Amino acid sequence: MAIPLRQKASDEPDRYGSTPTALRWDVRWDSGAISAAEARAAVGRFLDRVRVTGRTPVPDRVAQDAQLVVSELITNAVRHAPGPCGLHLEAEPDSGLVRISVWDTSPQPPRPRPPDGRRVGGHGLEIVEALSHSLTVTDRETGKEITAQLLLPAPSREQ
Repeated sequence: MAIPLRQKASDEPDRYGSTPTALRWDVRWDSGAISAAEARAAVGRFLDRVRVTGRTPVPDRVAQDAQLVVSELITNAVRHAPGPCGLHLEAEPDSGLVRISVWDTSPQPPRPRPPDGRRVGGHGLEIVEALSHSLTVTDRETGKEITAQLLLPAPSREQ
């Protein structure tokens, strides 16, 4: 069950010092109460909201990449961390970024596995790194937060 933590107005600064034009959305789930499909749908709804503002285009490719990234991160949180997890989404039209943060209660950082094309599964972190402009892991008081940033195209300006 999704429990919205807060939906910040577009004029509030965020914890990253983002511009006031950033659009944000947060949600928290109880342990095991979220599926990758629900998380993908949440990202899709959020990016639809970003598109409606008209401030920056969100190409289908970026939306699909964002859904794949959140799917991999949420799957890992549910699979490897006890307790609740959460999702923070942010779009910064001025800086051209979509930020996806997933937090969980496990203090263990994700560990990439050695490349092995014959292995089934275990490629999630490789996928997230390949699709992201940047990927960071931050320790939290209880657990960690993984943040992936995806690039948005520059808005076209009429001359």
